[in-house]
Amino acid sequence: MGQDVSEKRIEHALTLIARAAIEAPEAASTAREQLARWRAGDEENEAAWAEAMRRWEMLGAMAADLRQRFDEPSYGSSADARRVRRRMLLSLGVLCAGTALLGGGGAWYAYQPIFAQSYRTHTAQLLQTELPDGQGLPGSQIDLNARSTLAVRLYRGRRVVALEEGEAHFRVAPDASRPFLVETRVGTVEVVGTAFTVSDRGGPVSISVEHGHVRFFPKEEGLKLLPWNRRMVELYGGDGMVLRDGQVEPVRRVDASALAAWRDGWLVFDNVRLDEVVPAVNAYRDAPILIADARVSAFRLTGRFRAADSRELLVVLPAMFPLKVEQRDGGTISLSSR
Repeated sequence: MGQDVSEKRIEHALTLIARAAIEAPEAASTAREQLARWRAGDEENEAAWAEAMRRWEMLGAMAADLRQRFDEPSYGSSADARRVRRRMLLSLGVLCAGTALLGGGGAWYAYQPIFAQSYRTHTAQLLQTELPDGQGLPGSQIDLNARSTLAVRLYRGRRVVALEEGEAHFRVAPDASRPFLVETRVGTVEVVGTAFTVSDRGGPVSISVEHGHVRFFPKEEGLKLLPWNRRMVELYGGDGMVLRDGQVEPVRRVDASALAAWRDGWLVFDNVRLDEVVPAVNAYRDAPILIADARVSAFRLTGRFRAADSRELLVVLPAMFPLKVEQRDGGTISLSSR
């Protein structure tokens, strides 16, 4: 593929990135969805997105001047302001695409993946893999819990894992020159060398650090997507956090020795809400457990249970909480308050 085509792809990615940052919420959401579909189209699109993000983030060097312009309250209406800001950002995106200062055809080579692989587990199935990122030493280890999906892309300058669903435990091979990033639907975990777990079963998303240090960057809306506006949460060994309904809950202490106990066939919960417990248990069941009301969701459970056998849990729950356990057709279990 020629350089002209590469630059066209980069410019297209920059346009979508800018729209996701500056448009009204509905249009921004559409742009993010378009960008995600386009990135998934092929590896060249993914590499073009990586280069576009590199150039986009370099705009952070101009943060003070640009932000004054974006926040200037002299427009006649909020709609006028959005249009002006959108034109400014799109113009900057085109400038980034065309200037040699922010990278040209040579950068394309640096952003080609040198390894790409997707992994998926099914009900009650676990998977362990080692990535070829160890520079002659053992590479990063990934343990994938049941009903989980992730995609790995290793580049010359960074390592990227996209956790699409489920839960994974990471033991990252140290390499300061190639940061290790875990992308989730609620934000990105950045690390150089550590061990940690990320869980996303479709509701709350949790991050727990066994040892080391990670930084979490929540996804933002509107102008907060700009690189100089990014919030960051620092997590160290024994720290855990949960993102629920788009809100980052306070960092809490977790039992590092119990993290990812599912690797040894156990599910360990320490004051965990049932709306987090149930999805973890369902990953090992053919017929799901369903929560019938919000009151049940808020109950908090502490205990250790065998991952492959949820019968003990279903006996314990009504003894601990004011709830009913009802079996439905097909083996489905319903939990409702009483």
